[in-house]
Amino acid sequence: MEKLKSLPLTQIQHVVTAQDHHLLPDYIIMSSIIGQLKADNDPVIGFHQTFILRNINDGWVCINDNFRLAVHNFA
Repeated sequence: MEKLKSLPLTQIQHVVTAQDHHLLPDYIIMSSIIGQLKADNDPVIGFHQTFILRNINDGWVCINDNFRLAVHNFA
């Protein structure tokens, strides 16, 4: 947490533009999120996040998380 607090950002905004969720066997949920981030006065940048939640002892645990920024604009 200290590393996050030391970042030179004052404000981060995010928008979720699309989401998709799938129920898998053994009480597992796979979620995929697409959205946009904006930090301070920087330009908007896209992101994609996929994570897997598993029900263990009546609680949900993230067993895998993949977060990627769309740092290249090929348009």
